[in-house]
Amino acid sequence: MKKSKSRQHRVPSHSLKRAKRQRGFRRMEQLENRSMLAGDVAAPWHNEFLPTDVNSDGVLDNQDIEILVGELKSMKMGAVAAHNSLLEGEQSLYLDVDNDGKLTNRDLLSAMDALTLEGEALVSDPDVSANYDLEIVYNSATTGEGGTENVSLNDTFTLNIYVTDTSAVPSGFLQAFVDVTFDSTKLTIENPATDIVLGPDFTFADLGDVPSNVTPYGGKSAQDNQFIDPGKLKWMGGYHPSPTFSNPSDPHLLVSVTFRAVAEGTVAFDVDVRDFELESNDPDAEEVAFNQKERSGEMTQVADDNLAATIVQSAEFGDPANGQGNLIEQVGRFEGGTVSVDIAAVPVGGANFDSYNVNEDYFGDDENSTPPAVTIGGVPYYVLDVLANDLDAATNPVTGDRSRFNIDSVTQPTNGTVSILTNAQNVPEVVATGITSHQVLLYQVPDNLGGINESFTYTTTDSGSSNNAGTTTADVVVSINDIDDAPIAGDASFTLNEGESVSGNALDYASLQGGPDENETLTFVEFIVPANLQGTFTPVLDLNNNPTGAFTYSSNIPGLEESIQYVVSDGGSQTATGTLSFKTLLDSKIEGVVYFDSDNDGVVDENLDNEASPETRIGGVDLELVDSSTGTVVATTRTDAFGTYSFAGFDEGTYSVRVVDPRFTRKGLTTAGSFTVTGNEISGIGIGNGQPGQYSGLNFGYRGRDYPYISWRDQMGSNTEDSIVLAFSKSGGTATLEWYTVDEGWDRLVNINSDYIYLDPATKSMQVAFEVSVDGQANSQYVVQAFSPSTPGYVVVAETNEGVIIRINGSGSQVMTNLAAVDAAFANL
Repeated sequence: MKKSKSRQHRVPSHSLKRAKRQRGFRRMEQLENRSMLAGDVAAPWHNEFLPTDVNSDGVLDNQDIEILVGELKSMKMGAVAAHNSLLEGEQSLYLDVDNDGKLTNRDLLSAMDALTLEGEALVSDPDVSANYDLEIVYNSATTGEGGTENVSLNDTFTLNIYVTDTSAVPSGFLQAFVDVTFDSTKLTIENPATDIVLGPDFTFADLGDVPSNVTPYGGKSAQDNQFIDPGKLKWMGGYHPSPTFSNPSDPHLLVSVTFRAVAEGTVAFDVDVRDFELESNDPDAEEVAFNQKERSGEMTQVADDNLAATIVQSAEFGDPANGQGNLIEQVGRFEGGTVSVDIAAVPVGGANFDSYNVNEDYFGDDENSTPPAVTIGGVPYYVLDVLANDLDAATNPVTGDRSRFNIDSVTQPTNGTVSILTNAQNVPEVVATGITSHQVLLYQVPDNLGGINESFTYTTTDSGSSNNAGTTTADVVVSINDIDDAPIAGDASFTLNEGESVSGNALDYASLQGGPDENETLTFVEFIVPANLQGTFTPVLDLNNNPTGAFTYSSNIPGLEESIQYVVSDGGSQTATGTLSFKTLLDSKIEGVVYFDSDNDGVVDENLDNEASPETRIGGVDLELVDSSTGTVVATTRTDAFGTYSFAGFDEGTYSVRVVDPRFTRKGLTTAGSFTVTGNEISGIGIGNGQPGQYSGLNFGYRGRDYPYISWRDQMGSNTEDSIVLAFSKSGGTATLEWYTVDEGWDRLVNINSDYIYLDPATKSMQVAFEVSVDGQANSQYVVQAFSPSTPGYVVVAETNEGVIIRINGSGSQVMTNLAAVDAAFANL
């Protein structure tokens, strides 16, 4: 089942107290550039011992951060990330911090978070501080900090974010990132790739995988939408590419974001920073302390919220002579501003702007949603009642069915599709939503594609007013919320014999269901093995002793049934659990033969050289294994050319074997041992629970053919002991093989499949595929042979309206003239 859950960046688990201490700005020494050699083009390496130790020097420090920044910039320029590049001193690079098999911005940010938590942080001097300011630019007018700008619905405006070094001795910043909170239901970003622009003094390794729509809003240059958080612009900012910062005391534009107003109301933008203060009663106060309060003074609700959202790296370096090289300073004194927009619609006669929020794949929506989701003719739609806010010439609302308006046309969005439903009030699914307009638009969301904006226009004609009889056109915006689809973990069942093993891979039974907007990787997480497992379950490990999803299972306990669970993820926060079931078969078997018991003594006599009364086996006869407790048919089988049948590997219980009496034969004796015989069924066969698990010699005998199917042609002198007899039923102009029996000379015949034989009931011409054994081949092969009444040895023995008996005299090697060619073909293999 899909779940709506935003991905959020998370750092390694630490105590809440320590996490609280490690917020704020960072002032770091700039590191010298290090040269790196090009590495292998395969996936980057992951450091299993210390994932954030990129250069494998045993510690996490600024050098690891700088290496990641350099590699990301190289990737932007088209280079391949080095997974075994060498630094000075022959150190290997481990760029895959988050162990997802690739280098992304998430690796950099994970390392930065870890550096925040694990670094030996020092409190910056009291005179070190920073300030974030916000401003709105709309229609060439600027509204500064604390102000409110009036914006018309469907218009665009720009939010500018500035950062200023307000320290006593300003030095500027080598990096700055910030979160901004706001009401994301009233705004949208048309194209984040162009509408989120870093200031001229900052840059970031943009790999081009930003969310195509930021509702909820994701991070600039974010990979996999991993920083999506409703109502928040996350990690807005970048790096200053130069060690010097011009005019460090001036405000520097950090980011510009262009929004489109899609709903009325007031939207306040607030820099999401946290107040910072030392606590004398904190034993770690000499490092840094943080009280986890909002600017309002209220405690934050989410323990790890904004864990690394606001970062500044100072351009002022420590003095190595004084032991200040490579120090991390927490800048705990900063300010963040606020600015607002007041969005109001400007009513016009005719068509008016509409905006809607829908969910990817219609997740969680029905006819009671806004807009409602309905299914018409098996196809899901969102119903867009665009006429509801259209106005007459005097800009007055129009109620009722609004039939004075007619939707003339619509343009198509980029990804979804939209159509006009002209008879909306005649469609029960639409009426059930409470919509009263006589016409609506039906919008179909694109499959597995969320986090995008769709826009199109519709044109209406107002026939109710002479001075507004012309057409008007309005925009429609549809924001599709991204639903992070969980993977699917399917169940799988395995059967095995006692003492044997089975193998598999859990990933083979799982799949992803995310769309192209979700950059996901099916990832194995873990096996959940019950403590009382009786069989032996062995996961296959990788070189780092982590389970890969592959496994083997073995059991020495007949009849044992047990299961384990496995967990997979989409490479992010969504997981799914599946079940692997194992069943060790009982060493159970029931077998016997179906035969012509010529002397009716219930004993299967050897047929060799017994021309007087040959007791031949009957092939092609159907039998059923029935569970006596339920009457359920557990298994079916059909006798082979030797007349044998066998059922094996079934559970303990009480069973019966039922034969489907071959047509055109006379019932004989059934050999059932101590079991009960009722008609064509042997019952009371107990398996397991202290009873034997194998029974043989449960035979079904028949006296011979019915008398209408015996004739003088059975006694012809030309008949030979080497022969085969076939019985066909006739119905509706077709013939079906019922059974067959061989006398002598057909020892290589394995089976005749009734689906692979054809008899013309009128001409008695026949074509058959004989399944035969071939020396040196494990599997049997087919020999196709054609016959007609003119074929030597081919005899129509007897015929009625219901059936026909055919005898073919000669051994198999004589009759199957194509057998030699088959043998020759396989002899060359």
